[in-house]
Amino acid sequence: MSEFRMTNRIMQIHVASWRYFALLTLPPLALAFNLLYSYQSAILLLLFLITHYYCWRLWLDERLFQLLNDESQLAEFDRGMSFLWAKKFRETRTLAARWEGTRRLFYRAMISLMLLWLVSLGVIFYQTMTLIEI
Repeated sequence: MSEFRMTNRIMQIHVASWRYFALLTLPPLALAFNLLYSYQSAILLLLFLITHYYCWRLWLDERLFQLLNDESQLAEFDRGMSFLWAKKFRETRTLAARWEGTRRLFYRAMISLMLLWLVSLGVIFYQTMTLIEI
């Protein structure tokens, strides 16, 4: 297997983890709906939406990397993307640049998920402490 195919396959496997990220957002979402009409719920819902935006972008990258089988297809791929998103066709980006962008996106998704969970745990702790009378 060529280096290109191996790296591309590794990228596809990692961005496929968007499913786990999306699944792990459900408990904080349930908490947000439990605390509906509070500022804590608004914060949790905002973080939920941000995380799901990153999940959507990872899903797109997973599907789009399946289309790339060879570096010679990059110009054609970019023309198709520019047609869809109504952007001017620029110079073709290298695969290394695409993989770097996906890596950053992957880390942002992980960070937003961790932040969502940390805020959720903080909300639970705060709610617990306000119920306990010392």
